Amino acid sequence: MSEREHARAQHRSDVQRCRPHDAERAAPFAHFGETSRDTTRRETVLSSSPTRFVIIGNGAAGTYAAEQLRKDDVAAEIVMIDDEKYTLYNRVSLPRYLRGVLLEQRVYVRDMPWHEKNRIDLRLETKVTQVNFEEKTVALDPGGELPYDRLLIATGGRPNPLKVPGAESAKYLFNFQYFDETKAMVARIPDSKVAVVMGGSFIGYELTEAFAFRKLETHWIQRGPWFLRRSLDEPGGKVVSLLAEDAGVHLHYEESIERLAPQNGQTKVTGSKGFSATADLVAVGLGLTMNIDIFKGTALEANVGVLTNEFLETNVPDVWAAGDVAEFYDVVSQRHHRMGTWDNSLNHGRHVAKNMLGAKQPYVEVPTYASGMFNSNISVMGVTTEEEPDAESLFEVDYDGRNYKRLFFLADKLVGAILIGKMRGRKKVLELISSRTPIDDRKKVFELLAMPEVLVKSATAPES
Repeated sequence: MSEREHARAQHRSDVQRCRPHDAERAAPFAHFGETSRDTTRRETVLSSSPTRFVIIGNGAAGTYAAEQLRKDDVAAEIVMIDDEKYTLYNRVSLPRYLRGVLLEQRVYVRDMPWHEKNRIDLRLETKVTQVNFEEKTVALDPGGELPYDRLLIATGGRPNPLKVPGAESAKYLFNFQYFDETKAMVARIPDSKVAVVMGGSFIGYELTEAFAFRKLETHWIQRGPWFLRRSLDEPGGKVVSLLAEDAGVHLHYEESIERLAPQNGQTKVTGSKGFSATADLVAVGLGLTMNIDIFKGTALEANVGVLTNEFLETNVPDVWAAGDVAEFYDVVSQRHHRMGTWDNSLNHGRHVAKNMLGAKQPYVEVPTYASGMFNSNISVMGVTTEEEPDAESLFEVDYDGRNYKRLFFLADKLVGAILIGKMRGRKKVLELISSRTPIDDRKKVFELLAMPEVLVKSATAPES
């Protein structure tokens, strides 16, 4: 008997000892109102030999996929592998933890007892070094080989480092992706007075806002002429600048860090266009590189991330991808793209689990991102000119009120929007984007955004 066959036989023996009686196994599905066909399919899943699902990554996509798999298949073997030392924690909560308004224990989403209760074999501080798609095995570090029946790639991404002279030896230089990095910044803040942030996207904003909230002298460096330069226009960028200045932030546009040097326990920061500061901590948000290196040279198709269809299937049989790493075909925008948000990863995880169990359901969600913006709010929905350079746009701005709306159109369809300040009408915008409703008069969308939700529903209700 081969090692693979032996492992499979041993697992099935273990499962038989802990498997519930058939009646107990069928009971959870009795109240869902399934058709007889659905029930037959579920009973087949439950009564056949256990399927081994291997999940690479225990972030939101991986963990919620495992949770859904266990709900729908009580007999399955589920193995989850991650090189971090923590169970799932909420990366969306890290900014609040950095601000000092959230306790550390509130950052965690799932603990080890939860995994044990749900019979999810979580292997932390373990790296996947190779995947053999023909043999359907995963090679591990510190050793061993794990066979799979169905594989989920939910490897996420890693932060791009600052590559300038002095960066490698800088003592208080941080990225903002992992819990340990955030803990290190929290530990450094009490001894700090000056913080320098570089990055013109949401990670840069979150760092800047947290340090300003902590009453540090905060300098925000951005390469572009304004925040989110590929999605916002100049008026939108000005609204963000006003909000940042209201919070006491020092803004440095069209600038970048050129050199770091130690100076009396601090870091001397030199910019490319004259910026200079002596900082107690330096933090950067320079984007992510997807964790797909182990798949190079294999049959798996990848671009920036792992390419999938609308069902989150890759081109390799019995292999799916979800979360940040999935460059999936979006049936709403009718294009491939990635969406690096917590909500997308969570929804991907739950959705892909259904498809891994035999469903064939396309993932249909409008990409969204919502966040605080200093003492205001920002919401990005659908696609913008960053993803669709040919998109046409209209905007409205109120500088005094710190409000801004920008709508993106392709032909007669609303495909995206950015709102800063008041969020009135956000749900209606999502409906218009997802439904691909033809729009004759683009300016009327602004009228809907200005109306209370009750009136919006009345104004858009179909005529009887």
